[in-house]
Amino acid sequence: MKKTIFFDLGNVLIFFDHKQMCRQVAALTKIDEKTVTDIMHCHGDLYERGGISSQALHQEICKAAKTPVDFNHLMHAVSNIFKPNPAVIALALELKKNGHPLFLLSNTCEAHFDFARTQFDFLKEFDGYVLSYEVGLRKPEKKIFQKALEMAQCASQDCFYTDDILPYIESARSLQIDAEQYTHPEALEKHLSSRGFINR
Repeated sequence: MKKTIFFDLGNVLIFFDHKQMCRQVAALTKIDEKTVTDIMHCHGDLYERGGISSQALHQEICKAAKTPVDFNHLMHAVSNIFKPNPAVIALALELKKNGHPLFLLSNTCEAHFDFARTQFDFLKEFDGYVLSYEVGLRKPEKKIFQKALEMAQCASQDCFYTDDILPYIESARSLQIDAEQYTHPEALEKHLSSRGFINR
């Protein structure tokens, strides 16, 4: 049986820049950048849990701007902050070619994932997405890892997980999930090769 591979999205498969997001929203809305940063920080956790909608975030921004802001333009300013990590994407596609089911396991929000899905075709190769805003849970909470195993229909010993944030890796390991922190593509390649997931 092929092992299921769980990938984090941000700063593993694609890079992101929250400061760029705040600069873009500030430029669009004419709100000062610190206020934008404060709004995003205040609502970020709830937005990533699906506790507020993109429309509700839009309303908060309009309130701060004291003028209507086009919804689609705002979502683009919030989300146009990603760049691909080609070496890791290539590893993911190689794993898929080798017969390993691929799942995303990501703390993300509706706007970011909708944008990423339209911009990065490789995401179509994934068998499923475990997204914080859809399941109402965020890493490093153990329940999101349990939800991921349930959605992928695999046991903890039948998968591998990589993420750039060490506390998330430690939480997964506490559930007996084989997990390694992502640092750079060469190290991930070694982790995958040593487990026989890819041939090197």
